[in-house]
Amino acid sequence: MKEIRDIKIDLLMGNKNPIIDLFCEITNGLGIINCNVYNEDGMEFIYYNKEGEWIFYQDCKNEKFWAHYKRYWVLLESYFDLEYREIQAITKLLVEEALKREVGTPYLFRMKISSMVEEALNRNVTTPFSSFKSIKEAFVITDRLIDELKR
Repeated sequence: MKEIRDIKIDLLMGNKNPIIDLFCEITNGLGIINCNVYNEDGMEFIYYNKEGEWIFYQDCKNEKFWAHYKRYWVLLESYFDLEYREIQAITKLLVEEALKREVGTPYLFRMKISSMVEEALNRNVTTPFSSFKSIKEAFVITDRLIDELKR
């Protein structure tokens, strides 16, 4: 895949790349929470944007990684005329390189599953905001918690 090779080179060289730029725009300010959508083992993560909408969902136990269709997948598909497998490979590369998270092969997320993730995200993200003075303060605290978890 020519796109993957070009993206790897651009990442290494720090060159501008429209696919990387779009990925950065979509994932700018991305937050990550640990949740229990399908499993009770705590090995599930929701990656959400500044608006509190999920972009990616990861189930580490079952080695699944899904991307939201309207907020992510269709943008790569339509702007760059990419095929399903190309989007999978590009997403895996960029998430692992840019976000420093090891993930399985990404899949397109369907609506039924999406509502379960939305519910878990609302339960885990929206509730704590009420005790903060602002959403910005909540994101700062969330970033600190993520940093602590990485240690």
